[in-house]
Amino acid sequence: MLLTAVVLLIAFSFVLYAYLKRKINTSAFVGTLVLGVVILVTLGYAGVVTLLAFFLLGNSITKYKYEKKAMLGVAEGNKGMRDINNVLGNGLSPLIFAVLYALYCDNVLILLAFSGSVATACADTFSTEIGQAEGKPRLITTLKKVPVGTNGGVSLQGLGASLLGSFLISLVCLIFWFDLQITARSISLLLCVCLLSGFLGCLVDSILGATAEDREPLKLNKHHVNILATLFGGIFAIIVGYSFGL
Repeated sequence: MLLTAVVLLIAFSFVLYAYLKRKINTSAFVGTLVLGVVILVTLGYAGVVTLLAFFLLGNSITKYKYEKKAMLGVAEGNKGMRDINNVLGNGLSPLIFAVLYALYCDNVLILLAFSGSVATACADTFSTEIGQAEGKPRLITTLKKVPVGTNGGVSLQGLGASLLGSFLISLVCLIFWFDLQITARSISLLLCVCLLSGFLGCLVDSILGATAEDREPLKLNKHHVNILATLFGGIFAIIVGYSFGL
């Protein structure tokens, strides 16, 4: 109980600080708190720690060479301030997996899906923020050079950043497996599955961006694409985890 209370206090403090510093608007502040409460009820303090890690990493990396991205016209609007659409885009799929875990308790595969979906969200955020500032993108479907900010554009720098983002969240997600007291071999396997799920989920985000975002007939926006990509990251984690007998 004490650990949970400490984690909650720290998490709320960071979210409140982000709100007061105008890194998130009121809708995102309320949405983040609601998301955090549901995750706490379904996954406990470990789930809150995972979301907090993504929240801090995502807000920090947004500021990476922000002025350069602003000059290119690809920086996050409102000086990087997030709104409820960002919360839903990155948090809806993890929320779904968290609720499923509560309904089907002790299902390691669903817990792995939650980790994979958050890893996807972090991988995509890192890929976008670093790739747009550093890379010379090519369209993922044709490999033709495209302007910075083009939907579906990827670069080596962006791909490397996506691996970094996925890896960082995968490390944080180890807190789940330590709680479950599984073997060191299984922990290494779970880390690799989570890392790969996040990276592939990020690639799916780019593919959807190149083929479906702002295009007929679906005309998905970037938040719809984020939801689908994070959902894929979680489902992929389930498939790979199941194939390895987890």
